[in-house]
Amino acid sequence: MSKNTLEQIIGDNVAKYRNLKGLTQLQLAERVGISTAFISRVERGQKMMKVHTLYATAQALNVSCDALLCKEGPTAQFENIKKLLGDQPSEYLVGIEKLIRTCVEEFGPKQKNPLDL
Repeated sequence: MSKNTLEQIIGDNVAKYRNLKGLTQLQLAERVGISTAFISRVERGQKMMKVHTLYATAQALNVSCDALLCKEGPTAQFENIKKLLGDQPSEYLVGIEKLIRTCVEEFGPKQKNPLDL
């Protein structure tokens, strides 16, 4: 993956999660301790964050570092599900787990047994 591609992925993800959280660039910059100009350049894919800044940004946005580093995919989808469930009571989560298990068993791709080939 080229440097510009990674910069763009991180920038797109920072902007996406910042907007989902309802924060301005100024608010995010204040939480992370960096300038709004730097946030703007990161979001445009023009600047790369150092590791400690990436970590602080992820903390400020309440997402994992991999959510900022990766294109939309299973990890980001798991992150979205985790946000939806939030601080729900355990009995609610047990019901959701059963629902997901049923959906996967009924509608998920059928796994073939390698011994049946």
